[in-house]
Amino acid sequence: MISNEIICNPINDRRKRLLLGRKGNSELLVIGLNPSTANESSMDPTSKNIESIAIQNGFDGWWIINLYPGRYSKPKYLPKKPNKIYLKENLEIINKIVKNKDFKIKNVLLCWGNNVNRHDYLRNQMEIILKILKESNFTISCIGITKLGNPFHPSPLSINRFLGGVNELKLKDFK
Repeated sequence: MISNEIICNPINDRRKRLLLGRKGNSELLVIGLNPSTANESSMDPTSKNIESIAIQNGFDGWWIINLYPGRYSKPKYLPKKPNKIYLKENLEIINKIVKNKDFKIKNVLLCWGNNVNRHDYLRNQMEIILKILKESNFTISCIGITKLGNPFHPSPLSINRFLGGVNELKLKDFK
């Protein structure tokens, strides 16, 4: 059963979010593009979709990390040059999650969408994170692939427009 407590790291920070989720005995690790408004007090539409996808696929916990931890309401607002401290902190927490037995990750859901192509640092982070995940032998999944070959983002707009809604989404192998 999914915990009621939303865990957010850091808390009360409007500039960045490194981790968001709920503990469980079988957890889904989700890798998005960048965090938006969800925090320790409330979830946004995308995090609600992620929780639904986790439950529908047999997970009782989930964690969201991102290629870039800076909070922006839309990918078009992401900076041209990243905050290097943010990138370092982001990779540190990702390494902690995949190596720490307190996390019970059973599967990884990739879902950054086509906006990964907006900036070189996003693609670089994607490559580094994929290498970390492959070395950790996780099953790597997606909910679908865009025409450009990227894993679909779980926003309500993309899920409803391209994937028929959140209610029956099943994880697919990402190759």
